[in-house]
Amino acid sequence: MNTLSGKHILLGVTGGIAAYKSAELIRQLRAEGATVRVVMTAGAQQFITPLTLQALSGNPVHTDLLDRSAEAAMGHIALARWADAVLVAPATADFMARLEQGRADDLLCAVTLACEAPVALAPAMNRAMWDNPATQKNVQALQARGMHRFGPALGEQACGEVGPGRMLEP
Repeated sequence: MNTLSGKHILLGVTGGIAAYKSAELIRQLRAEGATVRVVMTAGAQQFITPLTLQALSGNPVHTDLLDRSAEAAMGHIALARWADAVLVAPATADFMARLEQGRADDLLCAVTLACEAPVALAPAMNRAMWDNPATQKNVQALQARGMHRFGPALGEQACGEVGPGRMLEP
C-alpha cells in the first residue's frame, strides 16, 4: 500500500554532509507514492548536485529565490501552494536559525515561511552545535509554531565525534 499516494512532498535540502541522504529519501518517498519536488540551498549544492536529485525525483530542482522562469517570479509562492507537506532534511543549525528569525533570504526559507502545509525538520549537525543553547532555543521556537522534528539521532558523526546531531536514516 502506498501511504503517500497522491501527496505532494516538497523536500528541502540544506548544506550539511547529510545532504547525501536526501537521494535515498527521495527514492523512498516516491516508492510510497508521493510526488517529490526539491528545493536546494547553495550550501546543499556543494555536497550533492541538483542533477542527481532531479534524476531521482523526476522533477526539476529549484535553487533560486528569484527564478525568472517561474511565473511572475513568484516561484516560492507556487511551490508553497503545491506542497501537501514540507520536509527539510537535513536541516542545518543555520537554516533553523534563519527560519526562526523569519528570514526569507533564500528560496527554501521563503517557501517554508509561505507554506501553510505541515513542515517537518530533520536536524543534522555536530553534537556541540546541536547542544548549543542558541540551537535549542531555535528548535523549541520552531516547534512552538507547529513545526515537527525528526531526530537528530545519537551516533558517530562525520567529524569523528559521537553524540546527538546525526540526521535520522531515511
